[in-house]
This record gives sequence, C-alpha cells and structure tokens, in this order.
Amino acid sequence: MAGDWNVYFAIGAAPHAGYEGWRRTAYAHFAPRDSQYAGYINMRTGAPMLDVRHIDARGDSVILAGTVGGAASTIAASWHGDTLVGVPTLGGAPMPARVRFIRRATPFTVETPYSPWPGPVSDSQYAVAEDTLIYMKTRDGAGLASYIARPVGRGPFGVVLMRTPYERVRHTDGVYWASRGYIFITQAVRGRDLSDGDLDAFGDYDTDVRDGYDAVEWASRLTGANGRVGLIGHSDEGRLAWYAAVGEPPHLAAIAPSAATGDPWRIVPYEDMVFSPINVAWTCLMRSRTVANTDDLDIGPALMHLPLTDLPERLGCGHAPMWDRWLAHPSRDAYWRAHAVTPNIARVRVPVLQISGWYDDSRGPIDYTNALGKVPGHPPIRLVVGPGAHKGIDYVEGELGPHARVDRRRLQLRWFDHWLLGKDNGVDREPPVDIFVIGDNTWRHEASWPLARQVLTKWYFTSNGRANTSRGDGVLDTLPPNGAAADTFTYDPANPTPFLIDSRELETSLNEDYTALDASRADALVFTSRPLRKPIEVTGQMSATIWASTDAKDADWNLMLLDVAPNGHAQRVQDGVVRARYRAGPDRAVPITPDSIEPYDVDLWFTSRVFEPGHRIRVTVSSARFPKYDRNLGTGGDNEHDSTFVIAHQRLVHDAARPSHVVLPVIPR
Repeated sequence: MAGDWNVYFAIGAAPHAGYEGWRRTAYAHFAPRDSQYAGYINMRTGAPMLDVRHIDARGDSVILAGTVGGAASTIAASWHGDTLVGVPTLGGAPMPARVRFIRRATPFTVETPYSPWPGPVSDSQYAVAEDTLIYMKTRDGAGLASYIARPVGRGPFGVVLMRTPYERVRHTDGVYWASRGYIFITQAVRGRDLSDGDLDAFGDYDTDVRDGYDAVEWASRLTGANGRVGLIGHSDEGRLAWYAAVGEPPHLAAIAPSAATGDPWRIVPYEDMVFSPINVAWTCLMRSRTVANTDDLDIGPALMHLPLTDLPERLGCGHAPMWDRWLAHPSRDAYWRAHAVTPNIARVRVPVLQISGWYDDSRGPIDYTNALGKVPGHPPIRLVVGPGAHKGIDYVEGELGPHARVDRRRLQLRWFDHWLLGKDNGVDREPPVDIFVIGDNTWRHEASWPLARQVLTKWYFTSNGRANTSRGDGVLDTLPPNGAAADTFTYDPANPTPFLIDSRELETSLNEDYTALDASRADALVFTSRPLRKPIEVTGQMSATIWASTDAKDADWNLMLLDVAPNGHAQRVQDGVVRARYRAGPDRAVPITPDSIEPYDVDLWFTSRVFEPGHRIRVTVSSARFPKYDRNLGTGGDNEHDSTFVIAHQRLVHDAARPSHVVLPVIPR
C-alpha cells in the first residue's frame, strides 16, 4: 500500500446497470509499514478527506480506518488485480458511494483554486449576520422565500443576489460574500422550497423575468444597500440571472453567472431540437419542493423503455407535468421562444462576466457571448473558459496541471468590486477573454471571441467504402476525398450506438474513452487522420457539413470529434447532432424523401486543445448517441410518444461534388 494513489468515486453503494462514471476526486498517500502514521486521503485541492489511522490487510481484504472531521470512518475494500475497490462508511453507516484506488507513478500535484486575473480583491473583514427566512413580495403578491447574509456595519454595501430552484440557505456563500462587504441574498423561485407557487407549474420559469426584476429592485432598497445589485448563479441559477437581466431592472449593475443553462432548444431539454432523455434525472431531482435524491434511481435500463412519455412514472418519480410540457413542444415554437434568453438578449445592458468550461454541457456561456457580442453597442463582456465540466474539473479525465481548477468566486468578487463598489481594479481594461488551452495546460488572454487569428480548416472524410469501426479504412484529411463515393451502415433503434454517460450525474459532455466502442460498433463510421507531425491547436467553435441519405422517413446524424493518442486511446473532445426533419432549422419539421441525398450542417460545439505530435484526429459518424440523445425511431412520427420503430440503412456520401467534412478553427502556432 505504501506510495501514492489516485482515488476515484462512483455514485451508489452498489453497482448499477449501464455505464458508471468513476470520477478522480481525491488522492491518497500511504506510509511504509514501519512508519508512525498510516496515511491520508485528500481532495485534489489538498483539503483533508480521511485521516487514515490504521490499515488492516488480510489476504485480498483491506480496511482503512480513520476519521473524517472527527467522526470515525472506514473503507472496507478488496483487491481486484492491482486496483483496490471498496465502500466507505461514516459513523458506522455505509455511504452512498464506492471508492477505487489506482496507484500513481508520480507524486500528486495539489490543484489550488486558480484565478487567471491578477490583482487584489476585497478582504474578509466583516462579522456576518444571517436571516434564514425573509419573504419578498412580488408585484402580484407572491411571497418568495429568501436567505440574507449581511456584513455587520453601516455600509453602504453592494448586493449580490442569486435566485435558485435548489437550496435556499447557503451559509458558506453567505459568509464569503458578507464578510467581504456585500449583502448576499439567495431567493427560492416560485414553487420551490417555501416560496409561493405551484410545484406542478415549476420548470417553465414563466414569471422569472418579472420576478427577477422585482427581486433586484427589492434588494437595492434593503437597509445598508448602496443601490447596486449584481446577479450570480450556477447552471439554472445562471439562466435565472440572465432572465432578470433581460427584464432591465434599473438597479442591476452587473451579472456574473457560471455555467448558465442555454436556450431550451440548445441544451435542456432538447439539444439542437433532439430531445435528451437523460434529463429525466433532473425531472426526478426536482420532483418535490426541495432537491430529491436520485443516486439510487435505476435510470440507465429505464431509458430503453418506449414511449418516453411515461419515463418519470416508470422510475417511481410520479407524474411530472414539466416532462409532459417538454414533450408537447418538439420544435422551436412560441412556447420555447418565450422561455429563452437569446431572442431578447439585446435588452441586457449591464456588464456581463461568464464562467464556463470546455466540457461544460450547459452551452449557455458561449451561446450568450456570441449573441450579445452581435448587439451594436453591447455592454462589456468578459468570458472565462477553463477545462472543467458542468460540476467542475473532478469530472474530467486526465491531469491538466496545478492551474486547471478555476477560483470562480474570486473572479466574481473582483468583477463586482469594480461594477458594484466602484473600485478601479482594471477589469474594465483587461483583455475580455481568458481561455485554458488543453494540452499546453496554461491560461491565455485573448482580445476577442472567436479568436481573430483562427484559420477555419476543412478536414474531409474519405475511404474505400469500408469505414465501419476504427479497424476500417476511413481517413480524415485536409485533402479533398479521392476514394469511394460513400460509406454505409445499419442503424437499429433497438441497439443504438452508445454515448458513455452515467445517467444520474447530469453531466453530458465529458471526455470519456471511446477506444473500445470505436473498434466494435459497425453502426458507426470512423475517420482517423494520420499521425500528426506537428502540434495543431484547435480553439473556437467547430462545425461539420455532411451529405447523407436514409431509407427511413427520418434520421439523426451524430458526429463526434476525438483525440487519439499514440497508444490508441480515443478521448472524446466534443460531439453534435442534427435531426433530418430539422435540417432547415428547428422551427418546423420538414419531411425527408427516403434515399434522397441531402446536405446537413452539424454544430460540433467548441474547444481549446492542442492535438500533439503523434496523435491523430478522429471523427465518427452514426445515427445515435444514446442516451444523450433520444432514439430516432425512423418512422417520421413522434419519437417521444411512439413505441414502434424501423431499422434504417444509412449512407454517408463523400465524393468530389459532395465532400463531407468537419471545420476546425486552427490557431497558427
């Protein structure tokens, strides 16, 4: 046991069916047998997780005994080859997780939360007073439950407001902000926690533009407030910040959302107008007024059930009106436009800081930056994109160096120090874009997004007609195709091409290993470049144009970009989808003619990474990536309400007249 170990955790005390995510959230060091201490398990930030006092190893069994915050804790584990796997307990009770130890070849580097911006921020100097339940009345008389943390002093103080469908009382956040001279407020939206409103109506945020307006104006008038309010929030809280900004409240001074959820046809519940059944996890999570536990839901196997309409009830989550409303609007109609930010983004007139990650599936920060940047005379926009996922860097595979973990609150604090408190700290004069370049594993300041020096480079698909699997003859090249005219594959909705995802995690954009799938799935075409002779940096938004046909009445075209290491390890970079009926846009379905070759444009999202020498760039083409996207049943009917499907025969064309390709924004180096 002596030495250094990576420590991975998975959800649930027992294995679940389907793919499970093992996340490297900690590291361990164990001392030699004759040492005076046994060892420790720490979070990747260096924060203590388990102080190991005793190790009892007998045969294949190992028990690690110690304390967590003064409470007795153990990990009962066993050897599986060179890997130690077990279940942690706390106070004698099993925890809802499993742990895996894998030996490291090198010592661990602690990942201290990093800020890419230099300069001072407000110090912690105030005592803090908290009110855990204060009601704000909206213009129509609804009472919204709010938590307030205040600096003890006369002020005046800036106000930081977060409107949330999740936990209302945020003691740690309250102390952080109030001790630094801000009044901090967390407010539960209608239908959540102790706020007025119907739980069954939750999920549409019908009233949150005007409720956000009312909340900002109410907050600006609180005793001790200086009249300037800033909005923060992560995920759906971030979108709620945007909703309030769209309402143009006079006392809103700035917003700083992180991982803000994008427009509903872009990410939740649809992704480019393809429904994402994985959102049943969020539906079940929000089935009561406070956040429910979904760790033990057997979501993976249930997703194969048809029709999708009764999936929440099948999982035991009860009737879900929100789910019904989602499925009732399968195109970008007036209902979805009324619940979106980008159609109204010209009304946002305050400075915007957005924080995201290249593996963040929320999609909003890039979309909102793109949309607001096109508005004449737009307010200042600051974009910070690190290498993390929606819930942070712990979900991303690989080691990205000591500066990969973004100090989100420090960035927001410095932003508000300027826009709410009036401090001349330079945030209004610094470069507006900060990106983490994966591969270089460094931060870089940029003058614009997208980068002005990008060279949009086409990489073409070519083969001799046998591109199925990574053992086939598919090639990705910057030269136009010169081989066979097309490749074919069969798509069976009963056995859809997989997307590697843990159905309970609510993370849909991770860099998983697709080596085995690429080698085994004949229902995916695989096009791989030759080994690169020099590094290629790809930073920006990626896209693809393909020509394809199906003998069914509808089809999906899923493309995935991967980075293939010299040892064959194929790591997902990004992926995208287009549903054939929405090839002309998401506003209305246009039927296709079976066997008719049509052009399809695919949004491949965004990245910043260096493909290293010796690595290869790969693109796969399939008609499913399930369960990230629901299965196209091929009938031309309703994919969410129907239960019948057809097996489809697909054809991807890549000849001189119809050169299917991806477009990568290459940055000269």
